[in-house]
Amino acid sequence: MARQTHTRDRLVQTAGELFWSRGYAQTGVSSIMKRARATSGSFYHFFPTKDDLLLAVLDEVAERVEIDALGDAEQRTDSAKGRISGLAEAYRETTVPGTARFGLPIGALVHELGPDLEQARRRVAGIYEHVVARVAGWLADDPSVAISGADGRRLAESVVAGLEGSGLMAVATGSSGPFDAATELVFERLDEAPVRPVRGDEEPPPTEVETGDWKAW
Repeated sequence: MARQTHTRDRLVQTAGELFWSRGYAQTGVSSIMKRARATSGSFYHFFPTKDDLLLAVLDEVAERVEIDALGDAEQRTDSAKGRISGLAEAYRETTVPGTARFGLPIGALVHELGPDLEQARRRVAGIYEHVVARVAGWLADDPSVAISGADGRRLAESVVAGLEGSGLMAVATGSSGPFDAATELVFERLDEAPVRPVRGDEEPPPTEVETGDWKAW
């Protein structure tokens, strides 16, 4: 059983690395099997199709984001700005100097997820929603910021969009310049954001996504 688990893990890890460096469409099953040192029998035992492997890769992305990006940022500090800085650092480490590494940016494959890969697209959307909800929680829970409700939601979306977009630009240009500029803008927005605690009668935005519940998307 342990050997089978190791084989599956190698296939997922290898596929993720190749999907992020080459793209989903450009990565063949034979290349994944060769690099993962797996037989075709092992591959199809775990994954009936390449699309099934993609879903497993996205589950792994969710775990990496949860532990290595969000979780690590939360362990460092209680400050919302400090946590966002930690999240930005996680993005920077995986995108500069120009080679996206398995996990971040989350949207590295989105342009390939057409109608035939709707389940994968929904899973990516679920990961995004989880990250936005977590950042919105940081903004609401920090007394020095106390931005919640619709304001917190919009700012959290802006933060995540800024990190994702600048990360993709850093990969494309091979330079940290776009990333650093966009990250600086994120913190300018944080400094300028209005402090407005949510009213008791205000309807909170839909930010509830269960950790680990990525397959529901």
